[in-house]
Amino acid sequence: MKKKKTKLEILLSILLAALAMLYIIPFLMMVLGSFKSQAEAAKFDLSLPSKWLFSNYAHVMESGKILSGYINSAIITIPVTFVSLVLGALAGIVISRRNDRICEGLYYYFIFGLTLTLQIASIFFLLKAFHIYGTFFSVICIFISLRIPFTVMTFSSFVKGVPKEIDEAAMIDGCSFGKMVFYVLLPVLKPIAVTNITITAIDVWNNFMIPLFYLGSAKKATVAMAIYSFFGRYNRDWQYVFGALSLAVLPMLVLFVILQKHIVAGMTSGAVKG
Repeated sequence: MKKKKTKLEILLSILLAALAMLYIIPFLMMVLGSFKSQAEAAKFDLSLPSKWLFSNYAHVMESGKILSGYINSAIITIPVTFVSLVLGALAGIVISRRNDRICEGLYYYFIFGLTLTLQIASIFFLLKAFHIYGTFFSVICIFISLRIPFTVMTFSSFVKGVPKEIDEAAMIDGCSFGKMVFYVLLPVLKPIAVTNITITAIDVWNNFMIPLFYLGSAKKATVAMAIYSFFGRYNRDWQYVFGALSLAVLPMLVLFVILQKHIVAGMTSGAVKG
């Protein structure tokens, strides 16, 4: 039995390593290619540059509008992440703590929201009717509506594993509902909160279609839109394209590395306690 288990673990490790390489190899090729000359970058291999050309990044920053893309993406990503986290956490906590038909119906209502697709034309006419088409506010609202169902589901599943005695003790000590949530429960829910922050930030930062459809202005272009425009102008200069892509993924990569421990804890705990 032990031998079979060991062989299974070895096979699983090999499969996971192979899967990891599918992600690591293109990433390494992108980073290395960003420092190469045009001819070397066009080979699409993992060889080291004959000369490290840091000037590629200077050219990308000057002509790619990456900095303005950073600012526009941050204007959208930060409020979406904050608002969806707060509203989703509050809704998830209430739904998980109250065992009545209304909250049960609300839970399945949010679950149903995960299955809905974006109605492009309907949202377009709705934004036009409210005269907010082409604004950051409209895009922020769309992203919040798309992210809240997932946040509610994860918080609701996670909170079920937190003893209700914690709530009762806080209430006895004179805590209001707001204080109990923000000073008692949220510190306990830190892993799932960090998980939602990271997933939401990455999803919004990398999204291309929603800003493209509903911002309607090149001045408000996000990082993803700036990369698309940059590729159209430099589709043969892969060293610049690789540099632009590296700059685009850098903020979310740093965020993921910093919060990785909490993300793993949040996902595994949510899976067990749900």
